[in-house]
Amino acid sequence: MKVELLDPRHDPEPGDWEELRRAAGQRVTWRYDLLRAYAWAAQAPVMLAVLRREGRAAGAVAASLRAPRLRRARYAGPPGGSRAPAGVVDVHAPGNRSQKGWWWRDEHDPELLAAYLRAVRRALGPGWRSTVWREVSAGEEALLPGPLRLRLPTAPLARLALPWSRLDDWYAVLDPRRRDSLRRRAKTFAAELSVRVGPAHDLVGADEAARLRAENDLKHRSRLSPAPPLPLPYLETLIGSGESVALTYRDGRRLLGLSLILDHPGWPVCLSWGAVPPEQGGRKHLYFDGYVRMIEWAIGSGRRGLVLGKGQAEVKRDLGAELRPSSALAVPL
Repeated sequence: MKVELLDPRHDPEPGDWEELRRAAGQRVTWRYDLLRAYAWAAQAPVMLAVLRREGRAAGAVAASLRAPRLRRARYAGPPGGSRAPAGVVDVHAPGNRSQKGWWWRDEHDPELLAAYLRAVRRALGPGWRSTVWREVSAGEEALLPGPLRLRLPTAPLARLALPWSRLDDWYAVLDPRRRDSLRRRAKTFAAELSVRVGPAHDLVGADEAARLRAENDLKHRSRLSPAPPLPLPYLETLIGSGESVALTYRDGRRLLGLSLILDHPGWPVCLSWGAVPPEQGGRKHLYFDGYVRMIEWAIGSGRRGLVLGKGQAEVKRDLGAELRPSSALAVPL
């Protein structure tokens, strides 16, 4: 077994990375150019590991190297700069809380995860004392290496299965009051706004997407740990990738609402939502209508379901989504 540790900011893309990503069915946020753009804007250095068995790429792990600082820096610092003597390895999916930070070409391989931790210990030194694994689902804890654990429940992940062939079939499973309000608003917005769903590069520019994203990020950003918004180069690459879908609401040429979806033949991921506030000329209830449009698109395109993401759990449950519990698990190195 071999573990290749990379800094996406300056290490070149492994020759077999894209083949591994596609073989594992991973979405566009794991494309190497997107990982590089994310790493340049991150507050902590990103370490990407490619795990190999008998020379064949078998899986990957992405982590942020979080070290204590007297003052919080906005960015991770220059590539190849001196590494902090102590810290925590935070395993998570860059730019997407709906996925895990580790995955496999085939089935889960705990031996490779153990090899990953050994490689991390050798590379970082004894001051790096623990690993935090985020988005650990029920039943996965036993698959992670390491003895003592500290578990912290995190927001559940909402997934909506779509066994229907028509939008009306989904409407039929909703509470009647919710169904009536969604239908009424959908008719109003369709009559008063331009509502479109399709390839992101056809519907929205990265600059206007960045403006809505930044405004939405400011509303939900933690005051204790303010992460910078996704940078313009990241959004340019994401939108132009051919693997993302956009839902747009426009009043004339003005973009009032935007949802970005990571496309996938089975389970697309609703990555982000942003809208102009009503007090600035936006429209109330676009957030709820957005789910109607995304579900309609997913049913019409034959997808098995939609990953609706985290947050607003009760709203998503009312729409028929299953809430899957998850935890963050701290494991000593």
